[in-house]
Amino acid sequence: MQPKIDETICPLCWRGNGCMAHSDSRCWCVDLTVPHALIDLVPEAQQGHACICRACIEEFNNNQAEFIAKLRKITLLQDQL
Repeated sequence: MQPKIDETICPLCWRGNGCMAHSDSRCWCVDLTVPHALIDLVPEAQQGHACICRACIEEFNNNQAEFIAKLRKITLLQDQL
């Protein structure tokens, strides 16, 4: 049995993602293109279930190598918990 996925949390940085998909308001993400390379970094179980936050999308677009290095550190810290 898989743990419940919190759709309001970014699956990469674990901060709130500000998703408005399940509200009456227009979501900020409809005007952005999320690179496939960034989506590929989301754990498979969360792909299509939890939105990547704007900060992660912008950081990835600004410097992919730096973002991936930061993500690896976050992942290592989570694995230690």
